[in-house]
Amino acid sequence: MGSHRIVIDCRWLHSGGAGRVTELLLRGLAGDPGEVDWVLWGPPAVEDLAWPGARVVVEPHDPRQLNGQRSWFDLPECDIALFLHQQRPLRRVPAVTMVYDTIPLRFASGRADRAIKRRFLRRVAAISRHLVTTSEYSKACIQSDLGVPAGKVSVAGCPGDPQMAGRVAELRRRLEPQPVALYLGLFLPHKNLERLIEAFGRTEFRAGGGRLLLMGGSPAEHEALSSRLTGDRREYVQARPFGSQTDLETLLATCRFLVQPSLEEGFGLPAWEALCCGTPVCASDGGSLPEVTRGWADQFPAASTGEMVKALDACAARAARLTPEAAEAASQAFLQQAPGIGQFAGQIARILQAELGRPSGEPSRR
Repeated sequence: MGSHRIVIDCRWLHSGGAGRVTELLLRGLAGDPGEVDWVLWGPPAVEDLAWPGARVVVEPHDPRQLNGQRSWFDLPECDIALFLHQQRPLRRVPAVTMVYDTIPLRFASGRADRAIKRRFLRRVAAISRHLVTTSEYSKACIQSDLGVPAGKVSVAGCPGDPQMAGRVAELRRRLEPQPVALYLGLFLPHKNLERLIEAFGRTEFRAGGGRLLLMGGSPAEHEALSSRLTGDRREYVQARPFGSQTDLETLLATCRFLVQPSLEEGFGLPAWEALCCGTPVCASDGGSLPEVTRGWADQFPAASTGEMVKALDACAARAARLTPEAAEAASQAFLQQAPGIGQFAGQIARILQAELGRPSGEPSRR
């Protein structure tokens, strides 16, 4: 790519799934940055992941402000920008944009909300030279929901993280396991949490003392959820905000299993990272989850409470027999068939290189 200047939008670093993708990409590029003038545009924490020769431009504003438009004029000058979230400035610059999913179109609050979101995403697609997503399922949705041709969308699945897996394995050897089923994610309608709470209460695992920990959501969402818990559900269902990466890894090391009950997912990062760490997973068939879990999860139809009960108990029973050594072996086996961090970064770099070499207005052909 010669001396081209490429800006990576790192503003989501340490914020949800996009923040994790940002971290993994930067770690991958640090191993082989090539002859590129990289500009890392984001919070001060980007300094910790920068490599020699990369320039950091600090952007203090939350990328969600004004629906992603707060930093319209702050984008550094570049030959091409890589936006790592679809909620990006709608500024016409040469760019590759990561679009994770089109789920908001199916779970909008009404027709007007859906129309606004569709218009925004179509604008993102129109002004981007190329789109990247994380699953074949999401690619198909982007094509059908936004009218984007197949050649303009590439799939770059999230990589496995052996460093994280190693830390979880070490914690698992030292810490006592807990009778906890862990849910990790936002408290949005498509996450199917009401059905999960109902199903969990009917499991043998719960009857034997098991608890359900819902990690994520906002304080207001925690309060709303707690107000809906009736009877003895308050005794075995707990909601907690996102903690640090260390807290997450401790939970993955000590919980019995992770559950992802979503009606739809564009990727399913919690399930993916749990499997990378050897933590058993119980997941629905929602959206990309069968694709992402690759046959390693106890699967159930997302809309069936009865089938969810069976899958939760099957996963709990399987996890109860899992030794730390067996969990580590499962982690290594899953990581062997997952993309590596360097492989992921190389794929993104090749997409950027192809778009740099393509005249503006010429359609992508990949």
